[in-house]
Amino acid sequence: MALFKKRQTINKSELLFSNKDVLKITIPMFIQQVLNFTVGMINTMMVSNAGEAAVSGVSLVNTLDNVLIVFFTSLVTGGSVVVAQVLGTKKTNEISNVAKQLIYAATIVAVLLTAFVWIFKTPILNMLFGDAEAEVMANAVDYFSIVSLSFPLLAITEAVGACFRSAGNAVISLITSLFINIFVIGGNSIFVIGLGMGAKGTALATFCARFLGAVILLALIHRKKYPVHVERILHYKPNFRIVKNILHIGIPNGVENTLFQFGRLLTQSLIAMLGTTVIAANAVALNVVQFQYSVNGAFISCMIPIVGRCIGAKKIDQAKYFSRKLLLLEYGVLAIVSLGIFIFIDPLMNLYNISPEGVELSKQLIISHVIVAVIIYPLGFLTPAIFQAAADVRFTMVVSMLSMWVLRVALAYVLALETVSFFGLFSFSGFGMGMWGAWIAMFGDWILRTVLYTFRYITGRWLKVKQLIH
Repeated sequence: MALFKKRQTINKSELLFSNKDVLKITIPMFIQQVLNFTVGMINTMMVSNAGEAAVSGVSLVNTLDNVLIVFFTSLVTGGSVVVAQVLGTKKTNEISNVAKQLIYAATIVAVLLTAFVWIFKTPILNMLFGDAEAEVMANAVDYFSIVSLSFPLLAITEAVGACFRSAGNAVISLITSLFINIFVIGGNSIFVIGLGMGAKGTALATFCARFLGAVILLALIHRKKYPVHVERILHYKPNFRIVKNILHIGIPNGVENTLFQFGRLLTQSLIAMLGTTVIAANAVALNVVQFQYSVNGAFISCMIPIVGRCIGAKKIDQAKYFSRKLLLLEYGVLAIVSLGIFIFIDPLMNLYNISPEGVELSKQLIISHVIVAVIIYPLGFLTPAIFQAAADVRFTMVVSMLSMWVLRVALAYVLALETVSFFGLFSFSGFGMGMWGAWIAMFGDWILRTVLYTFRYITGRWLKVKQLIH
């Protein structure tokens, strides 16, 4: 395949990263992603003991959380690209300032976002999930009221972690994540299982864990022994040149990812119309296949610092070399993880306290997801990270918007519902496929992205964008 073909010889002695360096970033990030999603699965299992209404309420809010969190994690992505490219140029005197600008930008955005959504939390949830059953909605409000307060803490954690990853130190993020997730499990054991607080309990455990993570990482980034460190964190003066570079990546990436998550939110709103059993089955299925998403998340976290540093050092051939290498590596790891899901699908289903009908639907959804994802997911969702590392963000933004709204959202409503209403203005007949209609539309979205992104990668147009660092 042309995408993975070696187009010219690379002098291995001149590579910016050895195989050992790549593994030092990739393995900790993969473990961290698996750890995060495993804990998420455990949390869902714990909440499921409080009934389908509780797990359904948490599932609905988690979809909304993903939309809101994207606002500041997109800035983090922009900042990590700038940090990586500065590291590539070896301008060490500028690295600390870039890191500080990133931390403050992400935190300020998160604080503003938290204030807005907390004030209007009930109208927002009613607008999006008003068709959900009353008990499901009550659990959603309880969960969202607490977990939304932790957004600034998560912004700090993500920003500082991105700085360490850009410098090739993924172990710090892994160790911090380990402590956070142990705390989450312990908190859920106390609040959800011990005290029977349900959705409110898991939200409280999440808040406390994110507070712990922010404190640990802020303490670590003050240490001068790290290539990326920040001195006098409380003394902040905006550097608009650096902020502009961060926003150059962060804004288009934010638009892309926010609209993507908002599209998923609308799909979740569609699923909320299909009943509590379907909501729970969808939540469990998405929870299990997070293991596949964890692979992609790990490689995105590796792709940006590695390719970004190659771009900053003006080593274009190495940017191509490492991007192809990481794409192939993701396919291999994803195949292994997917095989594991196939083998252990029945034991995994036994861990969830949902109805037999929900279990059967979940298994069908999981199997379909595993098969499709192992074939096309890396090309559809890792290649954008390659483009971002080279400051090529507008193309992925346009493709993501079109693909999401035409296929993921519009087609989902047409395929899932028997009657589709367009804002009450007019109605027309749909296909009435229920849950499967939404998932088929999702797979169509993946396929279109894969085709367009692969073509752009092969043509090399992503390397013709004006770089951030000169």
